[in-house]
Amino acid sequence: MSTAVKIRDPRTYVTPDMWDRQVALLLRNSENTRELAERKFGQAVAYLVTCGENPDLLMGPTHAVDEAWHSFMLDSIHYSHFTNRHFGRYLHHVPELSEGSDSKDGGPLVLERTITAIKAAGFEIDADLWAMVDAADCNQCHAGCHDSPK
Repeated sequence: MSTAVKIRDPRTYVTPDMWDRQVALLLRNSENTRELAERKFGQAVAYLVTCGENPDLLMGPTHAVDEAWHSFMLDSIHYSHFTNRHFGRYLHHVPELSEGSDSKDGGPLVLERTITAIKAAGFEIDADLWAMVDAADCNQCHAGCHDSPK
């Protein structure tokens, strides 16, 4: 018998003030509306929580989600506090270089694995922000582990 996954709300992982701050930072990009910025940040939080809870799973975001992750990470004091509070460690971001990189674990396979993991973790996926053609060239860290020394 399968058990239903409880739907998790990304907003519960940050304070209302922090949510508003991160959305405001995303609004510096004139292409983002408030609604889109909130969706992007929510999906970034879902992604980060899933990464933090699955340190051995190679995951990667789309460009839309990566924009929110970058923005949060650049607000470094708050990002560091968030990752240390929830995971006891800093979640790294490591861009992948396309030349000479091993693509057997990249692209659509990583994105599909990421979407599956986020759903399994109980978060809703915003399909418009997780389009398969929009994979970013990065993952949560070197060799797929969050606390890698590189």
